[in-house]
Parts: sequence; C-alpha cells; structure tokens
Amino acid sequence: MPSPQIRRTDTLTVTERQQVRDLQRRAAAEDGVSPLSEQTQLNLAAGPGRVRHLLAGAEGRLAGYAQLDDPEAPDASGELVVDPGSRRQGLGTALVEAVLGEAPGARLWSHGRLPAAAALAARTGLEPVRELHKMARPLTAADLDPVAVVLPEGFSARTFEPGRDEEPWLATNAAAFAHHPEQGRMTLDDLRDRMAQPWFDPAGFVIVTADGSPDEVAAFHWTKVDEEDTPGSGRAHGDEGREASHTAGRAHGGEGREASHTAGEVYVVGVHPRYQGRGLGRPLTALGLAHLASLGLGEVELYVDGDNRAAIHTYTALGFRSIMVDVMYSHAVHEPLSG
Repeated sequence: MPSPQIRRTDTLTVTERQQVRDLQRRAAAEDGVSPLSEQTQLNLAAGPGRVRHLLAGAEGRLAGYAQLDDPEAPDASGELVVDPGSRRQGLGTALVEAVLGEAPGARLWSHGRLPAAAALAARTGLEPVRELHKMARPLTAADLDPVAVVLPEGFSARTFEPGRDEEPWLATNAAAFAHHPEQGRMTLDDLRDRMAQPWFDPAGFVIVTADGSPDEVAAFHWTKVDEEDTPGSGRAHGDEGREASHTAGRAHGGEGREASHTAGEVYVVGVHPRYQGRGLGRPLTALGLAHLASLGLGEVELYVDGDNRAAIHTYTALGFRSIMVDVMYSHAVHEPLSG
C-alpha cells in the first residue's frame, strides 16, 4: 500500500476547518469520546505560526488530521484523529511519524485511554508520560448550603468583570500554574478566545479578592456550562475540555463513554501563591459548585493530573470519582510513567 499523502499548513481554510469538525464528530460517534480538546478546536482558526496542521485525504474527503501546538517548542504537544472508515490502513502511523518529523520531542494526547491509541503509540515507539483523570460527582441540595461558601476573614467573592479582570486574572493564573505545561501559558488572546465562546458566563467565574486589594485576584474558580449540557437541551456534545491543570473537561460516564447532558465543569481553580495556606481552597471550590447546583445541573466534572495525589485526595474527599483517563505519549526524551 502506498504511503498516505500528508499536507502541512499553518492555516486552515473555512472549508478545511469544517472538514476537521466533521471528522471529529465521526470519530467521537465511533469511539464515545472526542479526539480533539477544546484548545485544539480553538486552534483551528489560529493564524500563521501558532500551530501546524497536518491533513491526510483524497478527492476532497479528509481521512486524517493532526495538530501540533507551538511546533518550534521542545515540548510541543499534539493530537490526531483518523476517520473510522480509514483506520487500520497505516494512516495513524503516518500521522504520528509526520508529527514527530516536525517536532521529535512532541507529546501526543489520547483521550479516553483507548486500546487502539495505546497500540498506535507502541508501534511508533511512544510511551505514556502523563495522565489526566476526569473526575465527577453529583450536585445536590447540600451544595447550596450558605455555610459551605463562607470565605476566611479578610476575603470576599464577586463575579468576573470583563474589561477589568482580564490582566489581574492572567497574572494570578500564571503565578498559580507557573509549572503547569498548558494552563500557566495562557495569554490574553487565549482568554479572549474563551470569553468569545457561547458558553462563557461571567456569573460562573468567581473572583476572590483580599480586603484592601480589590483589583488583585487572590483566587478564582471558573466554571463552565455549555448550552448542550443544560437540563432539557437534548443536544449532542460537540467538544472536549482542554488539558488544564486539575480542572476542566467534559462529561464522561466511564472510559470512552459520554455521560448525561446535565453536567457542569470545574473549569479552572487557582490560588495565588501569596494566598495559599489561608484556607481558601474548600470554600473556593464550594462557591463554584453552588453556582452549578443553582442552575439545576445534576453532575459536575473536572480534570486532575494523575501525579497530583494531593488534589486527587482532596477531590475524592469531596465525593468525586475518577470516570476517565486521558494519556499523553512521547518518546523517552520525556520521563515515562512508572508502574
């Protein structure tokens, strides 16, 4: 069989973006989980130099797609998807090899820890180097208890104010996630991209300030609810959550299986290092959960890094359970997971 022809480009046309979205939907219907994260989907419209797109297909039909974010970076990350009707023909291997040809140290995400993805990684010499656990728990009337959301003395909460809070939030987010490979790198453009999405709601973006510093963000809890996730909407899921630190994600009911359409997300929770150890974590989490519960949602999900045992322990104590695992694969230039 001849090697698949793969075209590389730094920008996609409107038609190509739609072809990628259609390909994603076909793969998600087959696998029960979307192959492309939220950030990857936002990057479909990125300008030159931001990402590298790799497209494989013939006669106007897209059979495979891969995206490499920040291709010049030594720790560039990527994702790929192959049409269900074009699998087991070497296209996945060709896409992986093409990505590694662009960036030998690239790290590739597999959403849902699918056996086919693990087999592809093994064939191309990749090893698991990171895991993200999606965790979930029901929302109940107890989440509306006012006692649970009382902040420590000297702090107060309000909602995010567009036009005022962008830069202070970015500063706190960068400080809180200084060592995180994705979340800590968020730029003003990244934030504005998300604020422009239909799901963005300042009412679900909790800002905590310290008395005497009202323009500084001491901590925050950003929740997310897509329209299709609200009770009674009945619409199919259209995207997955990005790879955030210990938050974000999309509803899943198990490995490779989507959950109900009544779930909200703990999108990002962060505390500025200056205010860590002040007892903000539990009430900060509770403030976001109370907002989601007030909307009548039945469940809440989040992401947490597999090696963040402290966070997993905290969320487990709050009633969350692990429902799905995303796996990052790379060559041995990155340290493989142990055990």
